[in-house]
Amino acid sequence: MELPKRLGWLKSGRFLRFLSAFTGLVILAAILYNAAAVDRLPPTYVIRVSLPAAGGRALTLTAIDVDFSKDVKPETAEQAFSLSPNVPHAFHWQGQKLIVTPSAKLPLSTVFHVHMAAGIEDRAGNTQGGTGDFSFTTVDAPSVTAVSPLPGAQSVPVESPIQITFDRLMDPQKVIAGLRVEPSFSYQVSWNEAVLTLTPSLPLASETEYKITIGDPAVDTDGSRLLTDYTTSFRTLGIGLRVTARVPAADVAGVSIHSQIAVVFDGPIDPSSVDGAIKLTPPVSGSTKVVSLPDDRNPPANPTATPTATPTGSGADVLVFTPDNQLAAHTTYSVTMSSAVRGTNGQAAPQQAWTFITGEPPLNALNQIAFLSDRGGVANVWLMNPDGTNPRQVTWELSRVSGFDVSGDGSTIAYGSGGVVKKMSIGGDGLQTLTAGTDLEYAPTFTPDGTGLVVGRRDGTGADLGYWRIPMITGTDPKQVATDGAPNLGSTSVTGDGLTGKPGLSAWGSRAAFSADGSTMLLVRGSDGVAVLVDMTGATPPRLLSIIGDSQPVWVQSDAAFYLAGTADRGATWLYWRVTTAGVLTSMGPAASDIDTAGQAIALIVRAGDGSTHLAYSARAGGTLTPLTNDPAFSEMSPSFRPDGLMVVFGRVRSQDPTLSAGIWIVKPDGTGLTNLSLDGAFPRWLP
Repeated sequence: MELPKRLGWLKSGRFLRFLSAFTGLVILAAILYNAAAVDRLPPTYVIRVSLPAAGGRALTLTAIDVDFSKDVKPETAEQAFSLSPNVPHAFHWQGQKLIVTPSAKLPLSTVFHVHMAAGIEDRAGNTQGGTGDFSFTTVDAPSVTAVSPLPGAQSVPVESPIQITFDRLMDPQKVIAGLRVEPSFSYQVSWNEAVLTLTPSLPLASETEYKITIGDPAVDTDGSRLLTDYTTSFRTLGIGLRVTARVPAADVAGVSIHSQIAVVFDGPIDPSSVDGAIKLTPPVSGSTKVVSLPDDRNPPANPTATPTATPTGSGADVLVFTPDNQLAAHTTYSVTMSSAVRGTNGQAAPQQAWTFITGEPPLNALNQIAFLSDRGGVANVWLMNPDGTNPRQVTWELSRVSGFDVSGDGSTIAYGSGGVVKKMSIGGDGLQTLTAGTDLEYAPTFTPDGTGLVVGRRDGTGADLGYWRIPMITGTDPKQVATDGAPNLGSTSVTGDGLTGKPGLSAWGSRAAFSADGSTMLLVRGSDGVAVLVDMTGATPPRLLSIIGDSQPVWVQSDAAFYLAGTADRGATWLYWRVTTAGVLTSMGPAASDIDTAGQAIALIVRAGDGSTHLAYSARAGGTLTPLTNDPAFSEMSPSFRPDGLMVVFGRVRSQDPTLSAGIWIVKPDGTGLTNLSLDGAFPRWLP
């Protein structure tokens, strides 16, 4: 068939060549499009553990991650996965990542093999024909990799921190629970990743072997325990002097603005080395000297029982800084003591640095709670608000206060310390020492009108001089009111908050009460606890009663009689007694020790069947007792009513260690409202 003449160009060689080239390009484009648009590549993947530890091993709570190069059909990947040795596991997908989570913690020190079989298929149908393998080893039990000081180190500085480095992150609380230090010392704990640091709160003892052990229940963050207990030891440097106490103590708040700053050592100090040794910030001018603290245990070696400056080489062991003026109230002071201080043998004392916060002097003590506490480094009198707030130091003795009393108007305090009785305003002004010469005096008690003070007295050799009334106006012409029964010596032997481990007030505390007109005093003698009726007018001699007391007596005006806890059968039975001014005794009910009254109501301490003592209440003397506390872990003591009688404050001790304070508490007479006011302290008194 012949093409029309006008289409003859289609038969031309040029057109045919063009057509051939164009067809080739179309075929090539189709091939390239097919290659680019259609996925023919099988998926690839990388296997790894999600939680590697140091050294490349896996933690026991690790998961296994399989990262694919593209989306795959989950069931094909999960079917291809296997783990040897096999442990139960679960699959989870996150994008193109397969996460395999063991159902339980993997065993330690174990080699695992991961195998991915062929047949993994992607979304386009491409199948992975090859296999993949990956092996990993779990970590060993946690261990200590380094310690400072080095094990067996000698001459370690007493201020040195102890650093323990583990091979991985540890559970901080479990490690501390498994930490033991021998001999024990107080320290601050800090962590820096896998490094545990123990910083001693006070310098360690010199020339002492210390052992640090970490064991059960210490675990790492996976919960794996140490294979065996870790133990290291070191020996401290022999420095000659060791600090045994600092006054005020570190970080205590409410310190008296009249306070001295003292460092107590375990050996005598060379006075020539102490000039300028103590400095305060903000700066405070003052003087530094070496003293010996009062010690009323062994007279007449120290019959005056007052701290005094001591010549070189005489054995004084307390460094005291006395400010020229009172400190600023509500101010943080930083104290530093230089290492220039030397013992009399020439050996150095460790440098000291600490802080304390001053309080504000009280203007009056009315409706405040007074108590003894050694929170400042030595037992002194403190005051706090009825809700436990704003505790502040009232006395600032360097030797423990053993007993105190506050005048009825709340303006004056009298107290005994180291065998010396002093008085001052409640705010700290007008401090006056009442004990004269070489006498030793204790248990100050104000007379009702505040014009006199009764104290127990012994002479410088310890001989019993009985009880005396000291006039507060003149301070002279004291009058003996009882010929014997003064507290025995040894008040400075008691430590802490002044708790002796026995119920009731200590023998050196105030254990006397007066009739409203002040004419009669019921006294519990410090020497033997025998109750004595004393005619303060002197018309009749003191009368010994047939009971041994274990509390401070109270005068009940509505009953015109004294109440006292005591025993009339040498301790077989403990009761509380009504005692008239004529000496008539009437037993009223059980009582183990201290009592207090508010109107006709009475709060007292009774003994439980397990031996612990608890607080009870009765709306009237001799009435039915309502227990206010019953926790066998504690024993209660020293109840004192709020002035309105609607609350009782009391002290607590641990039943297993009655010398350890469990704080000061309050409770309502119906047993509700039990509240802890203070974690320490003893012998609280709610002042009117």
